[in-house]
Amino acid sequence: MGLLDLIRGGGYVADSTPAPARLGGRSLSLGEVARTIAGGGDALGAVRDFLDQVERRSDDELASLIRERPEPTGDRKADALLAGVAEHLAATRELPCSDWVHDPERFLDQFWFVSTVPGFRAVALAQTPIALKRRGVFWPVRSMERV
Repeated sequence: MGLLDLIRGGGYVADSTPAPARLGGRSLSLGEVARTIAGGGDALGAVRDFLDQVERRSDDELASLIRERPEPTGDRKADALLAGVAEHLAATRELPCSDWVHDPERFLDQFWFVSTVPGFRAVALAQTPIALKRRGVFWPVRSMERV
């Protein structure tokens, strides 16, 4: 019997064990995320993996993960996205923002709407954080929030 069958049949009992307050192990910095992308990794997937750890890190830990200047990935969109994510996280968590996020190569000349789903542009225009929007990257904040 699968999980859906248990849920449908009323036999599913959620695990009541509280989730750990902290994520164990080592987290990737944005510099390491950039190296993953430069090595052929999917930019959005790598950034989403990075964002998975954000809420479970202390302010000091997160500040250290976004402090390092990522090397160029070979993809201007990815470079702009990394800078926008770093600036957004610094602003929302009231952390120091590194100077590397202001490098001219971290801004796009043309808008990049991350999704091609019809109707996405209106949502992206309205809900993208300013740190990404000013770089020409349109990715709603809800898409950045991870569980």
